[in-house]
Amino acid sequence: MRALLIFGFLLAGALPVAAATYPERPIRIIVPVPPGGSSDFTARIVGQKLVEALGQNVVIENRGGASGVIASEMVARANADGYTLLMSSSSTHGIGPVLYRKLPYDAIRSFTHVALINTIPTAMVVHQSVPANSIREFVALAKARPDAYSFGSSGGGSASRLMGELFKLETGAPLTHVPYKGSGLATLDLIAGQVQVMFDGLPSHIANIKSGKLRAIAVLGERRSAALPNVPTAAEMGYPRIEGSLWYGVSGPAGLPREIVEKLRKEIFRIDALDEIRERFAGAGAFPSPLGPGEYTKFIAAENAKWAPVVAASGATAE
Repeated sequence: MRALLIFGFLLAGALPVAAATYPERPIRIIVPVPPGGSSDFTARIVGQKLVEALGQNVVIENRGGASGVIASEMVARANADGYTLLMSSSSTHGIGPVLYRKLPYDAIRSFTHVALINTIPTAMVVHQSVPANSIREFVALAKARPDAYSFGSSGGGSASRLMGELFKLETGAPLTHVPYKGSGLATLDLIAGQVQVMFDGLPSHIANIKSGKLRAIAVLGERRSAALPNVPTAAEMGYPRIEGSLWYGVSGPAGLPREIVEKLRKEIFRIDALDEIRERFAGAGAFPSPLGPGEYTKFIAAENAKWAPVVAASGATAE
């Protein structure tokens, strides 16, 4: 019995030591979409700065599929040692928990939510051939040809899918949903004209909008984007309820040591405050939105409450 007690005390004392020397090997950030989307954009910017700050490699690992469920479950089941983290998002933790009937994890209890990083207003982006320059004109086109217009999303349980459902509810536009395995793949088909519209984060589309391959009709945020200052908001066009943003943060498995959480939170807040990072975010239409563990967890719960009525009213399901 005495030996067991001594062993228990040794284990109890080992955790702070491990946390104090963290990280001692490379850290993986699991991104729940293929390369090219807003989540990947945020992860690579922050990951690069974490390498400089922590003195260890940060490996960005893209695990797309099932609108983030595969990646989220992978992290929820990982060791709570700080070496496997998730780029949690509006899709994986804001909308997924209310869109999927059953998930292999709990969006709150199965994770340690470390910090929110940034927020990215969504935009209504159309193929260049669509003859509409406002929401009202687009809705008129869609109603005139009910089977001609479809919207792409980064997955059946994604934020971009729910933004499309919200648009349909508020306007009555008869749009067909086409899910893809990531925003990057959906964007390729939007450029090719296979789908006509997307409701997605700006980083995925800024370059194509500026090159003329795509056209932004409206920003679906509370204010205009600095990256597209001439594009009005949906509210300015008379649709104040068509509003939603993408957001990205860092989460780990439940039970991450407090010292590791605080070290990561501190660095993320520092990175968010850098002028260089603010400029890179602004160029893609994003802005820093640092929230610590407690605030981030409450924010996720509030997003679940916000989107649940949209799911109920639209009848949308991820399966």
